[in-house]
Amino acid sequence: MPRHQHKKRRHIRDYFVLTKDGVITGAADDDPSGIVTYIQVGALTRFSQLWLIFLTLPMLIVVEEMSARVGVVTKKGLNLVIEDHFGRGWAWLAMILVVICNTTTLGADMAGMAAVIELFTGIDFLWWLVPIALIILLILIREGYALVSRVLFIISPILLVYIVNVLLTKPDWIAIAGATVIPSIKLNATFLSAAVALFGTTISAYLLFWQTNEEIEENKTIDDLKDEAWGVRFGMIFASVVFYFIILAGGIVLYGHVGLNVNTWSAADIATALRPLAGKLSYVLFSIGILGSGIVAVPVLALTTAYVVRDTLKWKEDMSDKLSKARGFYLVIGLSLALGALLSLVGIRPMAMLFYSQVLQGVLTPVLLIFLILTSNNKTIMGRHTNGVWANIIGWATVAAMVGLSVAMFWQLLAPAGG
Repeated sequence: MPRHQHKKRRHIRDYFVLTKDGVITGAADDDPSGIVTYIQVGALTRFSQLWLIFLTLPMLIVVEEMSARVGVVTKKGLNLVIEDHFGRGWAWLAMILVVICNTTTLGADMAGMAAVIELFTGIDFLWWLVPIALIILLILIREGYALVSRVLFIISPILLVYIVNVLLTKPDWIAIAGATVIPSIKLNATFLSAAVALFGTTISAYLLFWQTNEEIEENKTIDDLKDEAWGVRFGMIFASVVFYFIILAGGIVLYGHVGLNVNTWSAADIATALRPLAGKLSYVLFSIGILGSGIVAVPVLALTTAYVVRDTLKWKEDMSDKLSKARGFYLVIGLSLALGALLSLVGIRPMAMLFYSQVLQGVLTPVLLIFLILTSNNKTIMGRHTNGVWANIIGWATVAAMVGLSVAMFWQLLAPAGG
């Protein structure tokens, strides 16, 4: 891959190349779990968590830039770096956490996609889980990374339908602006669980590991670091703008909706409740968002799981290898899809599963963030490309915020039972 010539005036297509990886990662961040979580955050708290975009956006940019930098500098997956410098036990812990987070989110995403297909076919969502898993598995086996990444990039703009949806409602922008710039905090279980889910779905475990491996797959070099940072910022801004408008959609039409709650919502309930956004098109727009984002995110989740397991077990296989030469790698992909599908059989409704899987992400991801920050500050690993002061401040603030919210949430949830 030729290096970018920084002194040469760039063509517009060069900017698409530079932003592709970041946009894919950003779009994967707004997966079905993310979409439904953001809708439910709006439904549960209206506009009171919109201001969190000013916290999560710089946190997301810094965290993803660290991940990209580790991949470019070390040419190793993050879990290989963790094992080399922190020990095999810590690498196994990281792998277990990633597998748990990825599998629950992957299962929730596929359940969400299947539930949307049920809207149009009338066939129970459970019957669609295996076909969805098999189609994604076959695509990943038959096609190389280059084609998969191009398809993911092309599909990513589908998420913009949520911005269009909100604009169609002609919302009260004065009230929205006030909620966006004036922080609001409520120390109750509903607000705190929504905030934990918001952080968990925005700063997800798999994004840390995916971004690192994506840089390796794309053969990026030290000379590309500046451009990669620019691409990461663009992708994370894209993701954050989308999530802001999805929360608005939930807050505008679902907040205070009688008879709906996180544990009982179905895809049909949400699509019907969103009808004021786009009239009869509500089903179509909601479905396009869920299916399109699922097509982006599920392969990313499955691939990230395979990369982390591969690195921990010291395999040499990757997406560039055919099935016959990478049986273990593709077996992990298949098993992660199968386990995700099985999770949908435990009786949790798909929309609730999408939300609670992100609460789990919010609780577990800080452990992995600590490894990433320590790695990014290690001169033995990163040489002169260690974190700057602001990266460290924002990175540790991210860990503190996620841990603090999780502790406060559990405190509120357990306090009534303890009297």
